[in-house]
Amino acid sequence: MLNQIRQVLFLAFVGLSPVTITSQVVVGTGTPDASAAFEIQGTDRGLLLPRLTTAQRNGITSPATGLMIFNISTVCLEINIGTPAVPEWLQSGCRTGRVASIDCGGIGLSGNTVAGIPVTEAGFSVPYSGGNGGVFQLSTISSTGVDGLTATLLPGSFTDGSGTLSYTISGTPSGIGTANFLVSIGGQTCSVAYPVAPGTISTLDCANANINGTLLHGVSASGKSISIPYTGGDGGAFAAQSVASTGVTGLKAEILAGNFATGEGNLVYKLGGVPTSDGIAFFEFDVAGNYCSFSVTVISQPVCRAKVDVNAYKYFMCHNLGAANTNADPFTPSWDINGGYWQWGRKVLAAAGPSGPGYSQAGENPIVGWNTTYSSNSSWSDFSKTENDPCPPGYRVPTGIQWAGIVANNVTNDIGTWSSVSTNYESGKKFGPDLMLPAAGIRHYVNGALFSRGQNGYYWSSTWINTFESWNLNFGKVSGNAFGVGNHTAGLSIRCIEE
Repeated sequence: MLNQIRQVLFLAFVGLSPVTITSQVVVGTGTPDASAAFEIQGTDRGLLLPRLTTAQRNGITSPATGLMIFNISTVCLEINIGTPAVPEWLQSGCRTGRVASIDCGGIGLSGNTVAGIPVTEAGFSVPYSGGNGGVFQLSTISSTGVDGLTATLLPGSFTDGSGTLSYTISGTPSGIGTANFLVSIGGQTCSVAYPVAPGTISTLDCANANINGTLLHGVSASGKSISIPYTGGDGGAFAAQSVASTGVTGLKAEILAGNFATGEGNLVYKLGGVPTSDGIAFFEFDVAGNYCSFSVTVISQPVCRAKVDVNAYKYFMCHNLGAANTNADPFTPSWDINGGYWQWGRKVLAAAGPSGPGYSQAGENPIVGWNTTYSSNSSWSDFSKTENDPCPPGYRVPTGIQWAGIVANNVTNDIGTWSSVSTNYESGKKFGPDLMLPAAGIRHYVNGALFSRGQNGYYWSSTWINTFESWNLNFGKVSGNAFGVGNHTAGLSIRCIEE
């Protein structure tokens, strides 16, 4: 009986699947194609491959190279072009994913982005309806509005009906504002707006802010700036800002967009405009939610300045450093504006100026304990104001190049009698119409005794020559204007110039 059953099955198989003499197999009634080892023929039937989900496909043990399935998760024909040990499934004939609509109003944002800081966790979700179960490919969208970001959607399949697409955001936003992503998928489009926040700081310290230079009534503030320290910077970006002054109006403090430092730093606002009066100018700053107020005094005329080149002026203090009376006329030589004497590279006063017009007040004698040691060559510097510079904030000891520019670019005018007498305070030289330097003389480098008051003026520069000497401006009525080499332990006048 068992043998009879086997015979019937064999005959049925042979009847359905004739075997050709070339060992080709064909299912059907025709002749197999010469190139085919196995052919299925028919006009009303098809070949149905195993239908597996992705999870089931991945559960196949050592899938052979060339193994084919139909993946019902991806709605694709798939063939393993890899190896049994390392499968690589190539998709073909996939159903193109389509959706009926995208819910632009229901887009969800996640995480956050800060201008200037690489994104770590951020993204958005896009709800849809009417999905057809088809596949979608990898999608990357570059941001507009705020550049530097990319939204990425990994390849996958729509559900049949409603679902949600999840995009991740990467990159570094170029600025503050809104990054826009144009989503186009499944035959639908939608614009996604993702906010980019500014950087943050912990504190803004106007109490320790400073201004480089002096503000003068009626004189442009160009070239001056306010530096404000802050703490707790996160490295993020801040927006450009312009702050108008109150109190004394006409000024503005401006800063370009930039990035906070990580930790401590300084915000430098450039000043512009012309103060409309003397008095106090106030600036109210608001940075990343931190508020502080900075005030600066605007002084009235006179203006003391001189050309340092053909076109550019620099402002000076109107009196020699250490002058007894800074309310005195800066253009008329007098004992009040003679000032004191400094040794090169030192912050401390070496010898005081006169205390009055009389001989007993001239202070011309040698000074007991006069310092004859030399300062280091970096005590003053041409490149920046050092801690040993005796000039007040916003001013510094002029460089040799600045003195040279003043000599070369200003018409000079001699004032006074030009005789060497310890009480001769009437001599001085004007450089242009707005700068007058008294002929205050010099203190000897060995004992500090006074020489040449009323006959010569000697003014330090910050320009170092060697261990013992530095350049100075010296002048007299007869000798004119020259650059001299001053011994570091001599006492010379200082006229501070704006930084």
